[in-house]
Amino acid sequence: MSVFRFLSRSKKPIVMVAMLLPLGSQVLAAPSATDITSAIDKAKILSSNTRVAAAVNGAEVYISTYRNAKANDNDCKIEAVLIAKTVMDLSPADITRVTVYFYNALRRSSRKVVSVSAGDVKAFGAGQLSQEQLLTSISLKDEEVNDPAAKLSAYLQQREYAHARKRIETAMRGDTMVVTADAESDMSETDLRYEAIKIAAKALESANGQAAKVEVDFNDPVAPGQIKQIVLTANQVNSLNSSLQSSLGTVQIASVGQAIDIKTLTTTDGALKEERDKLLLRLQALDKQGVGVGPFVKQFIELEKLAAQGNDEQADAAVKRLSSAIDEQEARTKGAKAPKPQVASASGKTYKAPKRLVRPGDRWGDGKGTMDKDEILTNPDLFIQKREAMYNGNAERDKNFLKALSYVYYTLAENNRANDAQKFAGRYWDILAKNGWTEQ
Repeated sequence: MSVFRFLSRSKKPIVMVAMLLPLGSQVLAAPSATDITSAIDKAKILSSNTRVAAAVNGAEVYISTYRNAKANDNDCKIEAVLIAKTVMDLSPADITRVTVYFYNALRRSSRKVVSVSAGDVKAFGAGQLSQEQLLTSISLKDEEVNDPAAKLSAYLQQREYAHARKRIETAMRGDTMVVTADAESDMSETDLRYEAIKIAAKALESANGQAAKVEVDFNDPVAPGQIKQIVLTANQVNSLNSSLQSSLGTVQIASVGQAIDIKTLTTTDGALKEERDKLLLRLQALDKQGVGVGPFVKQFIELEKLAAQGNDEQADAAVKRLSSAIDEQEARTKGAKAPKPQVASASGKTYKAPKRLVRPGDRWGDGKGTMDKDEILTNPDLFIQKREAMYNGNAERDKNFLKALSYVYYTLAENNRANDAQKFAGRYWDILAKNGWTEQ
């Protein structure tokens, strides 16, 4: 057993223990691509949910995956060595080299290539190479992907088929792009045709004029060994797209603003995902405390768009801006004390804080629709005017209206606007007195 120490992405030393048995000590059946991807998944070398594809060509294995946005060149080399070791252990006598392609998830035409030989793994396992010597001896090169089949494969693996781990294979055969994919068990022939057109359009785009037609072979999940084949020429695809666009032109798309529930938001794959995950958790924590986070959510959504579009530098700057803004809000929230029983108003008159009639985060407390904290913080008077109108002239005779006044009071008071909150406390007590009510 050999223990070797690598640096993690946090730059703190971690220890990984690898069972470096002599390669060739076992005679195993040559592994399939499925065996290889399964072994890599089980070894947990890559980040959770990182997609992996494998291809076998004689004694060489080719692995395609996505590079962690924070990984440097040495990180890629380390992962490539661990992947190679895992693959070679499946059949030491049959595999002599493993090449790992680390694609950029946001720019699929860019990748890093690391090739590891059985000799590299043997030498390190036998203690003939130190960690530094191993990393120095392994070359890494940056490549722009010009092969249309490789670009299409990266696209397909990342998009429609990635979540279900479907097998995707792409290759150029003369002037034909050949795509082999697993069909869903419930796909109708119409579904297959639509899917083939989408794949063919993307294939022709990736081919940059090198493909005259696209052959899409769907593996039949019901009849193993059978395929459903659709062949489309470039002219057919262009004609179908033109007809489809013409037909769809009558279908209107309207941009409609919609309330966003921050509890349901998730981050997309891409650069700075770890940082974006942390920002989202902080925003959700503030929302849970009853703090208005609308402006921050808008910034977060813009940040997600930048990450999805591959604008890494702009996304990095946006992460820093949003993090700084959240820092300030967290500091204000931490420093804000609970409303005191007596708070001086701007006029000098004081009112006792009303009872909290609506739980923090419950924006439906008065039964008249959601109460938007950001709207309250922007213009509380206008908010109450609009709310009062919902009661059709009976607001001051409806106890539910007290809930709205209480909600506005606490929204303002807990955002360091106790003086602004006073007028709503005053109206709250006036309504109680006018109707002879006691607090609920």
